[in-house]
Amino acid sequence: MWNRYVGVGIFVILGTVLFALAIFLIGNQHNFLAKHVELYTEFKNLNGLAKGAKVRVGGFDAGEVSDISVPESPSAGFRLKLRLSEQVRGLVRTDSVATIATEGVVGDKFVLIGPGSSTLPEAPPFSELRSKETSDMADLLEKATGLVSDASGTMKVVADKMTTTLDALTKTVNNADDVVVGMKEGRGAIGMLLRDEKTATEIRQAVDNVRDITSSLNHASAQADALVSDLQSRGLVGKVDGIVSDIQSRNFGEKLDQTMENVHRAAQNIDATSQQLQETLTKAVAPDAHGRDAGDNIRQALSNVNEATANLAEDTEAVKHGFFFRGFFKRRGYFTMARLAPDKYRRDKMFANSKNPRVWIEAAELFEPKQGESEMLSLAGKVRIDAAVAQFGDRLVGDAIVVEGYAMSGAPSVQLAMSRSRAALVRNYLHTRFQLDDQNVGTVPLRGVPPPATHKDSWNGICIVLLSQAS
Repeated sequence: MWNRYVGVGIFVILGTVLFALAIFLIGNQHNFLAKHVELYTEFKNLNGLAKGAKVRVGGFDAGEVSDISVPESPSAGFRLKLRLSEQVRGLVRTDSVATIATEGVVGDKFVLIGPGSSTLPEAPPFSELRSKETSDMADLLEKATGLVSDASGTMKVVADKMTTTLDALTKTVNNADDVVVGMKEGRGAIGMLLRDEKTATEIRQAVDNVRDITSSLNHASAQADALVSDLQSRGLVGKVDGIVSDIQSRNFGEKLDQTMENVHRAAQNIDATSQQLQETLTKAVAPDAHGRDAGDNIRQALSNVNEATANLAEDTEAVKHGFFFRGFFKRRGYFTMARLAPDKYRRDKMFANSKNPRVWIEAAELFEPKQGESEMLSLAGKVRIDAAVAQFGDRLVGDAIVVEGYAMSGAPSVQLAMSRSRAALVRNYLHTRFQLDDQNVGTVPLRGVPPPATHKDSWNGICIVLLSQAS
């Protein structure tokens, strides 16, 4: 009987321990036991966002949407309650902006918060962040289709007018060619003048006759001058000149009025054509119902396409790590260097393998202050990196490399940002200096805590790790 009670007691104790351990693991997985901070934001259109959706800060999973309040009037927006992890609080500033994004092309919706400026204070708990409305893909496609249709119609009208103008110009050129050919062949009055010698002789004779007539006219003009002088002496010339001037002014005025009327009619036709073309162009680039012109809509469409492409790349990356495909890519020797989570990196046997050659370099040997609060690689630091990786030999080009970033000053969020920046500076230099493949060089921000396998308690700087092929 006593053994039976002991067995039951042991069973109950083990069950209680396992149950508590399961609760702890589940809570740690969903960050229930971690410290959190609550913030708020509003959106006019949720685009399918639901309660419990993820919240990311700079692409990092930082929390979830804990509550959504429905607005009381159409003018108000949906009020979202965001529950964020305490460790990303240093990245969320008062000027941070929240938007609704999509995982992949047709994935789940989540809230994306952009890191704010380092010069502004942190967003206090229960404060409200600014939000930026996003357009749905269907609306963007509809707008793009309408814009393309309007542009196609405009180009068709312009093409028709250009075709008509070119036809008229071609006809004019053909007529001019016919006239020139006819003149060369001697057709018409001008052609006859150019080709007929007899006509040329007659013209010369006519010119001589004109000269004779001119001499006669000069003589007659002299006699007329004498006659005018005689009439002036008698007071009759003024009356005759008045009558002649009146007749000439009437004929000239009628011709001038007719000419001005033709010019005015041509100007009106040009104005009407210009106005029609201007209205067509204005309609093509006019703002839509939301006040956005054609340029803004095209830029927004391209931005959304780039974002969708990035999300599709993330989905593809997730498939590579899925349960069904992980073995296939592992047999191929594949491992991703794009995103290395610090906690998983410290525990991963491949990255923490003691056989991996390592080069430890302190921050004082590599970096110098830049304008503001950031750092930059110094000339001496670049020389130090070249000397450090020289021991890797040809393996530097063929094997994979991880640049571990370390920083020990400031709050945890500041350490995370500084260690990420240091690792990125060294990675970019290695990529440019040795023309390394992007997929073979990764970075991981470890703040000031190296992996346990390195037997180092802390570090401030970087560590270049060459992954051993045997690992």
